[in-house]
Amino acid sequence: MSKRPAWMTAPVAAAVIVGLALAALFVWEVRAAGPIAIDDAYITFSYSKNLATGHGPVYGHGERVEGYSNFLWMVLVAIGLRFQILADPLITARVVAIPFMALLALSTYALARVRAGRVLAVAAVALLVLDADVATAFAIGLESLPSAALLMLGFTLYLRSWSAPRLARWVVPALVGVALTRIDGFLPLGYVLAFEALRRLWRREGGVRDYLRWAAPGVAVYLAWFAWRWWYYGLPLPATYYAKALIPKLLPARGWEYVRGECLGTGVWIALPFAAWLLARRRLDALFLIAFGLLHVAYVVKVGGDWMPYGRFLLPVLPVAAVIVVWAGGDLAALARVRLGRGALPGAALAGLLSLAALALVVRKTERHLTVEPLQLGKMGYAAEQAGHVRSLKSAARLLNRALHPGARLVTDYGGVFAYYTDAAPIEMWGLCNALIATRGGTERINPIYGRTCPACYPELRPEFFHVWVPIVRDLQSFHSHAEVVAQVWQTDTIGRYLDFQRDFVAGRVMIPSANQAVYFLEHRRPGVAYLPRAADAAVSIDYPFEPGGRTPGL
Repeated sequence: MSKRPAWMTAPVAAAVIVGLALAALFVWEVRAAGPIAIDDAYITFSYSKNLATGHGPVYGHGERVEGYSNFLWMVLVAIGLRFQILADPLITARVVAIPFMALLALSTYALARVRAGRVLAVAAVALLVLDADVATAFAIGLESLPSAALLMLGFTLYLRSWSAPRLARWVVPALVGVALTRIDGFLPLGYVLAFEALRRLWRREGGVRDYLRWAAPGVAVYLAWFAWRWWYYGLPLPATYYAKALIPKLLPARGWEYVRGECLGTGVWIALPFAAWLLARRRLDALFLIAFGLLHVAYVVKVGGDWMPYGRFLLPVLPVAAVIVVWAGGDLAALARVRLGRGALPGAALAGLLSLAALALVVRKTERHLTVEPLQLGKMGYAAEQAGHVRSLKSAARLLNRALHPGARLVTDYGGVFAYYTDAAPIEMWGLCNALIATRGGTERINPIYGRTCPACYPELRPEFFHVWVPIVRDLQSFHSHAEVVAQVWQTDTIGRYLDFQRDFVAGRVMIPSANQAVYFLEHRRPGVAYLPRAADAAVSIDYPFEPGGRTPGL
């Protein structure tokens, strides 16, 4: 019989088994979620693809506009694509996110262990593993989960550095990672810097020079990055910020409704009485976490949340709330042991069960197989719907690309998939990836939660192509006149005040006749050009059915 390695002690073996069990649970949750995708993720992927192929962090076919708000995540996905550029970017993003999910679990466990036992700490991690929003965040391939992981790492290092000063040097770098991963990540960075300054003043620890030696290098890195991106893209903030800046003004109740709905629908409100207990006990480390949670919620109320199907803006609060719950349980158990002496076991067990019950309530509301909450069911249904939508967009983009020349000025309201899967230079209609629309647009007949629109901008934008709205891939005979095509292109009724779609554009279709599939589009008319049928290859052809001689015979 082979001997067990010296390092494989019983505690280590137990930790490995628990870790593998939690990992298996998370894989099960992600697989149970089914296919998940959103168009917005492909905006980031487009930048990643261009960076990976040597074109720099630019949008579409090379436009310098900052349509992403997750620089570090964009770079990491680009590194993944660099090794296999033909890979599905969504799969690449998920692979890159795996170590961040592990980091989130380990950091949450380590932070929970500051004031709670192993069982409660594992329960806090299990809450994250079983949460449908966490699984969706992982599957969608955006920065929400990596950002939360770096945040929890920074918080863990910071609170543990109070008793282990050697960890202090890593606190600011971890939080700079958060600031580079999300454009609003400077808020937790600033929060920790401010909290530490106040803590040192209160306790009269260290001096200004010592504080600056701790904080300045990381802050300098962040400021250098901020200056670079301002110089490179020409705006101090991403276009996405300007595109959605009108939400608080036009929808003043939106943020509160978002927070209230998420807190009630997920049950995370249950952390409040536990937070009150910790505050009553005057725990400074608990004050740090609770104040962050409250300030973050206030920030979300201010900005208005967003539409994505996984409570993205409040995701960082979930692990913090879990830690607060188990810390209170651990504190109650410790108090029972002090007060009751030999009879402490029942009291300590009851305190632990109280925390476990609170976590179980959240799991009951958020675990995919258990939940009956309308909010959660709606988010899961919407996520599945968006996955099907993205599949159809990919088919449309690949087909339409056969009719586009490289760098074509394609107007689209799906700026992610059409940037990634075409050779166009898309004009993204919501302003998320278009600085002109983002800074000069309004919200005529649209919901500002998605962005802006600017009909008056289009003469300056010089569009060459428009595609019809969904379903973009249609039957060959879906339209019978040029006017019908114009009527099925989004915003032509408002953009038509500034562009003449009847005179200056021609309706075309790129099609697969054998499959009875076509994508209809509008193309800017060029003087002296005859718009005649042509073959892209043996299966795909292009024609202009409402032009003289433009229809393919038999079609």
